[in-house]
Amino acid sequence: MSKKLIRSIMAVVLAASLLAGCKGSAGASSSSGASEGSVSDPLVSEDVLSDASKDVSSDAFAEADSLGETVESQEGGDLMQVVTDSIGREVKLPDPVTKAVVANAYNTEIINAIDALDCVIGVDYNIYQDKESKKNRYTEDMVIGKSQKDLNYEKIVELAPEVLILTGNGTWEEAQRQLEPFGIQVVVCDAYYTDRFGQSCDLLGQIFGKEEEAEELKHYFMDKLDYIRRQLKDVEKKQVYFEYRREGNTTIPGNFFYYMVEYSGADNVFKDSANVEVESEAVVAKNPQYIVKVSAPDVYSSYYPPSPADHQAIKEELGARPGWDEIDAIKNDRVLLLSHYVHGGASKLVGTMYVAKFLYPELLPDLHPEQVFRDWLEKYQKLEYIEGHTYPAYRFED
Repeated sequence: MSKKLIRSIMAVVLAASLLAGCKGSAGASSSSGASEGSVSDPLVSEDVLSDASKDVSSDAFAEADSLGETVESQEGGDLMQVVTDSIGREVKLPDPVTKAVVANAYNTEIINAIDALDCVIGVDYNIYQDKESKKNRYTEDMVIGKSQKDLNYEKIVELAPEVLILTGNGTWEEAQRQLEPFGIQVVVCDAYYTDRFGQSCDLLGQIFGKEEEAEELKHYFMDKLDYIRRQLKDVEKKQVYFEYRREGNTTIPGNFFYYMVEYSGADNVFKDSANVEVESEAVVAKNPQYIVKVSAPDVYSSYYPPSPADHQAIKEELGARPGWDEIDAIKNDRVLLLSHYVHGGASKLVGTMYVAKFLYPELLPDLHPEQVFRDWLEKYQKLEYIEGHTYPAYRFED
């Protein structure tokens, strides 16, 4: 039974209970002197109505519990729910939430993808400033702070949301302390972690009453991940050096980008490193077969891609590093450049699709990353498709 159906049943039960109460009041008035026939006979007896209410309501609550949800009737007939957030906290919220403030763009992207962005009444500055991808949706008076780590609590209270949604690396404990006295709840959603994409979809779908949309979004990407796993089962992994923006900034287990690379079927050459910062000489010693790099420090993260000249400059800089001309990936021109925007779509799963196809094109004939990116833009972000976010460029059929 879906949560939407449960809500409908609960509404019927509430209406039935109110009707039974009204009938009882009317009967009392009749017995105290009202004229005969002033109250019409009910279509259903009170006993039957009461029994049906009990049966349906108990089934609905049992089903809600089995889904990890609690649906209750509160003051004024409002429905409430209990959600379990990304760090295991149980938080009581209106069902559904209609007014939220959100920190971190990964969260707003999923909210947008499940058609709940109209419920967002405030965002952090990093989201606000990316006006192109947000279509100037947010104004300066909707900004709730610089980021999830630097929030303006007075502004949040002024906006009077039902909930603040932020990431686990933000100041959620301080936010909870500051906002609880005003009845504003705090939910942690770690949508920037690739391995938690499905959980993030489920959580945000439940919060905003968009479970069906969240399920469709989740399966769009999970089905493609399953395809990659099946096709690459028992295949020898290809060695990859991943670099995020600046020189020597790679990824290791526990880092935000680790699963983006891991899910592609790559053998991360620094998977056993204790530090995300590695020396240039260490990369030369590893001699990776492939290199994947996300933009460069001076290329702004935007819906609009780096120019061809930007891509060329980034590639030339890699080859010009001391000793790198002897790396197999450089000698064989096996370098993939991803814009900051394209790599991050759907908790970085769009990036995963490009890396997988880059490494194993012949084994993944039914995976088309450029089409995935187009769907992410047009279907899920309500934006026009724009090419040029990767080097080399991919066609829809690739």
